[in-house]
Amino acid sequence: MSEKIGQVVLDDTYYPGKDLYTDGAIEDEMLEIARTYPEEKWNQVIAERKSWPILYHFSHIRENILSWLPFTGEENVLEIGSGCGAVTGALCKKAKSVTCIELSRKRSLINANRHKDFDNLKILMGNFQDIEKNLTEKYDYITLIGVFEYGEAYIQSSTPYVDFLKIISRHLKPDGKIVLAIENRFGLKYWAGCTEDHFGTLFEGLEGYPTTKGVKTFTKKEFNAILREAGDLKASWYYPFPDYKLPMTIYSDERLPFKGELNRLETNYDRLRLQLFQESPVYDSLLDNDLFPEFSNSFLLLIGREKPEIATVYSKFSNERSSEFALRTDICKEGKKDRFVRKVPTETTAEKHVRNLESLSREMARIYAKEGLELNQCILEKQGVRLEFLKGKTLEEHLDALVEQGRNEEAEKLLFRYVEKVRRIHSGEAFYKTPEFVKVFGNVSQEGTLSCSGISNIDLIPANILIDNDRISVIDYEWTFRFPIPGNFIIYRMIHYYLESDGKRRALKDMDFYTKAGLTEKELEIYAAMERNFQNYIKGSHVPLLDMYEDVSPGKVDVLSYYEQLRIAGAERKLQVFYDRGNDFNESDSAVYPMAKTGLSLKIPISKDAKRLRLDPGEAAGGLLLHRLAFDDGSKAVFYSNGFDMGDGRYYFGAGDPQFIIEHVQGKTLDIEIEVLKEQEAREEFWQKFSQVSSQKEQEIQRLNQKIQQMENTKVWKLYRSIKKN
Repeated sequence: MSEKIGQVVLDDTYYPGKDLYTDGAIEDEMLEIARTYPEEKWNQVIAERKSWPILYHFSHIRENILSWLPFTGEENVLEIGSGCGAVTGALCKKAKSVTCIELSRKRSLINANRHKDFDNLKILMGNFQDIEKNLTEKYDYITLIGVFEYGEAYIQSSTPYVDFLKIISRHLKPDGKIVLAIENRFGLKYWAGCTEDHFGTLFEGLEGYPTTKGVKTFTKKEFNAILREAGDLKASWYYPFPDYKLPMTIYSDERLPFKGELNRLETNYDRLRLQLFQESPVYDSLLDNDLFPEFSNSFLLLIGREKPEIATVYSKFSNERSSEFALRTDICKEGKKDRFVRKVPTETTAEKHVRNLESLSREMARIYAKEGLELNQCILEKQGVRLEFLKGKTLEEHLDALVEQGRNEEAEKLLFRYVEKVRRIHSGEAFYKTPEFVKVFGNVSQEGTLSCSGISNIDLIPANILIDNDRISVIDYEWTFRFPIPGNFIIYRMIHYYLESDGKRRALKDMDFYTKAGLTEKELEIYAAMERNFQNYIKGSHVPLLDMYEDVSPGKVDVLSYYEQLRIAGAERKLQVFYDRGNDFNESDSAVYPMAKTGLSLKIPISKDAKRLRLDPGEAAGGLLLHRLAFDDGSKAVFYSNGFDMGDGRYYFGAGDPQFIIEHVQGKTLDIEIEVLKEQEAREEFWQKFSQVSSQKEQEIQRLNQKIQQMENTKVWKLYRSIKKN
């Protein structure tokens, strides 16, 4: 039986009668969103509801995994495991027909409602094995996006993953392709402290799934073995970054990342993660050793009987913006050697922005030629614009190479050679604010008389300057404006985006590049405000994923700082004694005694002019047990502490820096014995004691409230209240 939602056909011929899995109430909320809000409102809904499941299922970034593929519009596509339709729309926009297979009726309803205006979409509800037996059509593409890892659930056999591919292959046209996206079991983010995606546990995939079953991901070597066993299938390998779920760049074996390119690491929107190391420099090391493909966070495979060959070898999305600026940059190949760059709008509203690049290239070429700079040639095409593919290394790469060798002064000299080129290009006219300037950069005040040019490319940053022997090219001039902009602002961006975009360049920050470039502190404040306004202009009403990270993600645990805290505390634990001789405690009037990791036992003589003591036993958070704190005359020391008193001499210091302050110490000898408690045991005991104290205080408050209520019900109290009112 079939029904229609809008233009979409739902077929429940093979539906088992009830959903065999569900995520519960969140699916009802997603169905409400699909029914109520059009696609252009989903981003705002995600930002307002601050929910990972809603972000995951409704973010337009999900479609990036497929939307770059070069469809002709004549393809028939089978999407297996379509879920709530996160990528279905990308297929419907590009293919002739799309057939989905999905076991859950609720999820199929969500998919149908969100894509109800597409008349080329049909959803088959039911178990894959039941439906597959009755498929008669052959497909140009069959997609498995986040599905293959569940092969054991789809296929009941001793080799489910091999058999899954064998079965699917039977439904391909002779030149058809399987598009398969999956996590890499050895993905770098898992080594760095992200939890395994399906089970939420640390290192589960890296260790070979020792405690779980039912879902598996694979390394590149393991996947190649599966392809061979499934009929010697061939694959072209692509590497979505940061992963296949929320990809912003698609790399391939023909265009791997450059060093310094992989610096977007906020991927844990769903779960808390550890931060065991900084991934960006580790990626650089992997790239140096030709190991990036083995440690890519995700794989995207195009699989066929023969190795699939498509023109696109790289795709970078710039669609975390207002729709009028949303575009994609592809590197494409013609034949075996020739390549070119194509920029296309990802939204129809961005067509004007992309096509404007052709006229900008002609205008800027004349200006740049005076300083020996060229632009990659730009030609209008039906889809967008086509640009030259230029070889060489960016100025950023040249600078980084010098920094890695410790040749910082040479890096400075090289950078400022281009700073001066930019200064000469963007001078000659006096800057004045126009309404167009205010619209983009805000109505900021300017300091002094500033120079500019009539047309300005503000994105002349080192990453966009390509050096190939004697040819120096500007490879990206998207953000060029035909109104005055201070030349110093462009220089500010050159320096800022080089210094701030990668931590390995921090050694250059002390070299005061801004001052050497002639930028005052006041200018830096102004240009920072201009940059914020410019970024807001680009975003418009769109809320990017990175802006949602703090609201959606549980965050990160910085293990390195915690380790360093414990290391210092363990290696250098000491007892520091401060003396108050009438002028409070200070560092200059203190003494330090060695302290073992387990504690200490010693006697401290105290001069007659000392009135109080402060004992600081170490810096680390944790617990201490006071076995003894008394004077030589047998009297106990009167003290107070900044720790939580757990009883029996046990104190917990959750924030570290434990202190004991002792009164009335003149002319005595203090006998001290302190034991360091195990941190985890002390913490657990603290929370147990703290909950008991909190419960007792709550009970006391309740008893007090009861007494107040009883008192307020007495005749005397009521009489008093009536007199007070009068």
